[in-house]
Amino acid sequence: MATITVIGQGTCEFDGEFSLLEALDEQGFDMPYSCRGGNCGACEVKLVSGEVEYIQTPAYDCDKGYVLTCSVIPLGDVEIEIP
Repeated sequence: MATITVIGQGTCEFDGEFSLLEALDEQGFDMPYSCRGGNCGACEVKLVSGEVEYIQTPAYDCDKGYVLTCSVIPLGDVEIEIP
């Protein structure tokens, strides 16, 4: 099981949820989002450490070093920062 660390908010475990956003939302984290489909960019976060895999191809193009939490799953422990 991967550990997700949100800088300034805490940690939780990823246990096979559909996406990083779903895992964080279900565990009570205050995460920004709007569409949950990779279209708007509202859930964009900085990937501080770790690796993720895209599970859907987003229409929104992130800046380098950033990911959409609605479109990825962690491949191991990850640390993210909400801009």
